[in-house]
Amino acid sequence: MTPSEEALAGLAPAERRRLDRFAKVFEHLDASSYATLTEGVSSPEVERAQQEALGLIGTGGARRDAVRGAVRAFTNAATVAYADRMSLPDTLLLFQSLPDRAEDRVRFMASVERVVVALILWDQLDEDDRDELVGPWASLVQPVVEP
Repeated sequence: MTPSEEALAGLAPAERRRLDRFAKVFEHLDASSYATLTEGVSSPEVERAQQEALGLIGTGGARRDAVRGAVRAFTNAATVAYADRMSLPDTLLLFQSLPDRAEDRVRFMASVERVVVALILWDQLDEDDRDELVGPWASLVQPVVEP
C-alpha cells in the first residue's frame, strides 16, 4: 500500500520517503489492532495541533492536494482491511464478534489522518504538535522517522 507518485507529486522527497516507510509498517498492521490506535476523545491540544497543521498545509495548490491524496490512500487501505477482516464467529465458530462500532472506525480513520499529516509535516511541526498528532502511533512512527 504505497500512495501513487502522482498523488504525492506536491510533497518533498523526505516527506515521500517517510510515507513510504510508514506504508510498509501500516501494511503489516492487523485490523484487529486498530482499536488500540485510536484515542477516546479529541483534546484541546490535539485540536490546536490540527489547526497548526492546517495552517502549514495551506489553502490550495499541489501541496494540499498531495496531503489529501496521501490521507486518502491510507484511509482507503484501512477501510479495505476493516472489510476484509474475519469476525470471531468465522474463525472460532463462536457467537462473539470483534469490537466494530461505527464510532471506533471513525476515530481510527481520524487518527490515521493525523499521523499521515504529522509524517508529512514532521520537519515543520514543533515537538508538542507532532506528539499530539501522532498520539497512539508513536511506537510505530519512531522507526519511520529515524530509520
